[in-house]
Amino acid sequence: MTKRRDPLTFHRALTVIAGRIGWDKCAMIVGRSERLVRMWSDPEADSEISIIDALRLDQAFMAAGGDHGPLHRVYSFQIELEANTTDVDMTRAAAVAAKESGEAVAALIDAALNPGNPEALRRARQEGEEALAALTDGLAALGRVESEAR
Repeated sequence: MTKRRDPLTFHRALTVIAGRIGWDKCAMIVGRSERLVRMWSDPEADSEISIIDALRLDQAFMAAGGDHGPLHRVYSFQIELEANTTDVDMTRAAAVAAKESGEAVAALIDAALNPGNPEALRRARQEGEEALAALTDGLAALGRVESEAR
């Protein structure tokens, strides 16, 4: 049976990397056994990946055609969530995220249709930033709801 690896975790990010480059190559890149690298992806294991090994695996993932560093994304997002002190309820957070995401998509489409227009490009970046912030607020609110339920 496959173990569940929650979104926005190092466990899941590591399985994304291994899915692209293989567990054996992951082990070779970090100079560890394949068994240990697989343990790093196990949410029930005590062993954890080091930051230098995470960097190496993210670089290998991108060299193999990945468009981002999965471990870096999780790390930076976890920091953003931890720093987020916005106290909004889930309904409000969802409404704002929907609004901001819609505006971001509209602005991206406008920028794609007008690639030579610097204002359209600036607006797409601005709307994208606002959408990311709204989604981060929503996920932070979700985290607070989860911790209250425990």
